Amino acid sequence: MPFFKKWYLSSDALIKTGATDKYNMRMNTISRNSIFIGLGLVINMVLAAQSVPSNPLSIPVYHPMVLNPAFAGSKDFTNISFTSKIYNNLGSQIINMHKRLTSSSGYFSNIGVGAYVFQEQMDQSWNTGVAAAGSYHFAIDEDNVHNIAVGASIKGFLNIPKSNGEASEDTVSSKFNPNMDFGVYYYGPSAFAGLSITSLFGTKITNEVTIESDAYIQREYHLHGGYKFLLSRNNAIVLEPSLLVSLNDSTFSEIPKHLVPFLKVYMQNFYVGTYLKNLDIIALFFQYQFPRFYTGVFLEFPRVGFLNNDNIIFEFSLGINLGQSGQKFLQYRHW
Repeated sequence: MPFFKKWYLSSDALIKTGATDKYNMRMNTISRNSIFIGLGLVINMVLAAQSVPSNPLSIPVYHPMVLNPAFAGSKDFTNISFTSKIYNNLGSQIINMHKRLTSSSGYFSNIGVGAYVFQEQMDQSWNTGVAAAGSYHFAIDEDNVHNIAVGASIKGFLNIPKSNGEASEDTVSSKFNPNMDFGVYYYGPSAFAGLSITSLFGTKITNEVTIESDAYIQREYHLHGGYKFLLSRNNAIVLEPSLLVSLNDSTFSEIPKHLVPFLKVYMQNFYVGTYLKNLDIIALFFQYQFPRFYTGVFLEFPRVGFLNNDNIIFEFSLGINLGQSGQKFLQYRHW
């Protein structure tokens, strides 16, 4: 079997190639109720998140389902992940979960599900909310290695004014905004590409909610794709350049300003990455995969000048992958 088929198997490819029946048996032994109960406990402990959908840029790194609901279920294991700022604005955190459902026979179905909860601390208020996503996955080759998924999510945002008496006039009362996301996602052994629309209905502008309001969320369009280049088969070193484009209705004429190239280098259970948003910002992110969980760090800071609370983004990420076979992942397929 080619290295990439071992290294980055899709859910259907894992079943088709019979990677292990033990894997499917293990998946059956995991209680779905316990997964969601555990997720709920963490949510109750957290009740917080970073800007949604694309600021800061750690969301496409650690939580791509937030940008594209079709990503839900694209891995052959259940993923639960949590990211929190640990320097300045500690109220900015996010938690999400996604998995591929299994059939009564114990094999994967074509349906993926996911959810996330967030609460973003603004200057005068809080934006908090929840989303639930569903996706359907189609295999486009006989080996079930190349797949296309379509997905949608239903979400609701609630803008809550702070109780310190400093709330502005446009956040005097809590504003609830239901919304939806749609997306299409291709993934295979070495490439991925997704196209999505987030906050499809935008936010209705009223006398109380203006463009400058914390409660105002724009409709956005995202294109994200990349390719993995094998550098060393023996050491499992892979280079992955990718590109993210995020636009709203007012920035379509400024596409070149919103092109953000990413670069990741995978080295077995570790990867390091960066992206170029502008020449004045340095960004670094890392992640290491332990046998049962993974951790990551995301940094963004100015290239020159003094560092302070207003110009540093420092985030910590923690996650678990349920359903892996044995103590270690097969050929680092968790990436």
